Amino acid sequence: MGTKFVRVRKNWRGEITHLLTNDGQVVSIQEARRMAMNGEVDSLTDVHADGTWEIDATAGTSQYAEGANLDELPEF
Repeated sequence: MGTKFVRVRKNWRGEITHLLTNDGQVVSIQEARRMAMNGEVDSLTDVHADGTWEIDATAGTSQYAEGANLDELPEF
């Protein structure tokens, strides 16, 4: 099991600045993006400050998926 993001911290504009991982580590959005792009985060291949995320090759296919719910995580 890899890293999962469980909470977010936002700036005054509502953009995600930091994420809290399931193991208690606080990472910046830039670090979270690097982790996702390096395959260190369960399922995600990219994350963005506006709460969107991307998944490449879902379910063993070449399909691309995206969503926009990271900003709905509880804040810390």
